[in-house]
Amino acid sequence: MKRLPLPASRVLEAINRLGYFQAWPEDVLYRLAGDARLLALPKNTWLARKGEPLEKLYVVVSGLLRLYIPLPNNMERVIAMIGQGESLGEACLILKEACPYHAIASKDSHLLAIDGMVYRQELNRNPDLTSLTLELVSRRLMETLRDAEICAQRSSVQRVACFLMLHQPTPESQAFKFRLPARKQDVAAKLGLTQETFSRVLGFLDKQGLIQMEGGQISVEDGHKLTQITSMREVKAPAP
Repeated sequence: MKRLPLPASRVLEAINRLGYFQAWPEDVLYRLAGDARLLALPKNTWLARKGEPLEKLYVVVSGLLRLYIPLPNNMERVIAMIGQGESLGEACLILKEACPYHAIASKDSHLLAIDGMVYRQELNRNPDLTSLTLELVSRRLMETLRDAEICAQRSSVQRVACFLMLHQPTPESQAFKFRLPARKQDVAAKLGLTQETFSRVLGFLDKQGLIQMEGGQISVEDGHKLTQITSMREVKAPAP
């Protein structure tokens, strides 16, 4: 991890470009920029480790971070993929608790690092910012619960079908397109699957005419049938 030697004006400029701070008052952003730093994080570089203090709020300017909990036998449970404009660290800073996950760059990334003490001071000073942060953390909790529901599905086919339908733009949309938010191996880990199983299930659904794949883009052709799959009592996974 390398700290980029940028003046406060350039850091403030970076802050103003991030949607994360869109509703924050200008005077608050100025104070945050005074102690903020822009970091370069090459691919596969650690940002934080489970059990260690997290003393800054990190917002991704570019790139992608993988947050995961280490499991036995060198396995990992991916809990989030953090992309441009997204953040990590709010809960640790507010509760003053150690980091509950590993954070590592999945690709070359740039991050804005904001001093945790300054961040807490601004929240305490401004109830509106506290409300925004509460909404953000609550939204993440709901996403985590949805992920837990997916992993509780009985079969790999049901997990993948549920994941696909999370990208449905409206309840009426039975055909839609979206791009995988991360590498297949990272999406698979978030679903509690191996990359091979994830790819095999996608291929199975493709052959059934329910989806079409082209690189990282997936076209859902029959959302109704995918929804039916998620509610079945048992769906056998395709054989290797």
